[in-house]
Order: sequence, then C-alpha cells, then structure tokens
Amino acid sequence: MLTGRQCPGKPHNPNHPHEPGRPGTNRPPRASEIAQGTPIALASSAAFRIQTIVAVGRKAQEALARKGVEAPPVRHPAQGGARIFATQLAQVEEASLSGP
Repeated sequence: MLTGRQCPGKPHNPNHPHEPGRPGTNRPPRASEIAQGTPIALASSAAFRIQTIVAVGRKAQEALARKGVEAPPVRHPAQGGARIFATQLAQVEEASLSGP
C-alpha cells in the first residue's frame, strides 16, 4: 500500500477498484480486474518469497483458490468491517509468528 496524494494520510492501493475520479472510494472488483490482479499478486509473492498469503475478502480467497492457493481469509475493511479486519489480521500474524 502507498500513501496516495489523493487520499492524504490514508493507506492507498493504486490498483484498488474505486468510483471514477474518486480514488478514496470503494466498489467491488470486476471479474476482469480479479483475473488480471491474481497473477500479479502470485508473482509478487513468489518474487518476495512470501510464505503466507492472506485473502482480503471472499472474492480474493475464491480467486486464489482457483489457482490452487490456500489463503486464510480476513474480512474486507470496507463497509464497516475495519475493526474485524484489524482483529483477524492480527490473529493471522500471531499465528504465523508462533509457527506450526
């Protein structure tokens, strides 16, 4: 994530789907966006040797599963899910640090 000029002080993913001309907004990704983004996410995780991929939302989990990748899902932070997202992400991090 980046801190974007359009969203001062807020985490910003330049590839995150948003309403046209409003980068701080949120909308569900189109199937074509998911299809384009999944190989990029997998290549990035391989390049950086990421061992645990976390799926942010069910759509991400489903896209990764179609590629044979098991990824623990966390609630997407949009639409009131930020607190649950933060809690679930902390749990995933704690589990990864404690090992199998």
